[in-house]
Amino acid sequence: SAFPNFKKKGKSDVKMYFVKNNPKDCKCERHRLNIPTLGWVRIKEKGYIPITKDGWKIRSGTVSIKAGRYYVSVLVEIPDTKIANNSNGGIGIDLGLKDLAIVSNGKTYKNINKSTRIKKMEKKLRREQRCLSRKYENLRKGESTQKNIQKQKLKVQR
Repeated sequence: SAFPNFKKKGKSDVKMYFVKNNPKDCKCERHRLNIPTLGWVRIKEKGYIPITKDGWKIRSGTVSIKAGRYYVSVLVEIPDTKIANNSNGGIGIDLGLKDLAIVSNGKTYKNINKSTRIKKMEKKLRREQRCLSRKYENLRKGESTQKNIQKQKLKVQR
């Protein structure tokens, strides 16, 4: 384990909770997050966690390891802002098969599940799940081992 105070939850799921005690404990900048027990940690993708300079407050969070990768989940307090809605007219939305939605103002939203990249990933997932299922069947017969099942589980999770 990379962190000394992680709580184990099964074979591949490890969690560490952090609670904000002081107002200056948890800070988020453009590409990094300050966690009380770890210090400054670099975030791979910026923009997902709101920046504390914009008035957002981080209340608490969790750092977890799943499928060999680290994930952070934070609870953020949103400041009250009133949204002005000046449009009185309605719009029509048509849900379709080829496109996800077509709106009456001219916008069309594509269905991402129809893209070739997603179809390839789903096909690979089906193949890996079949392989995992076969390993469980072979375990009953005594042909497979628990170690191979753990390796295949990790492939399916990824």
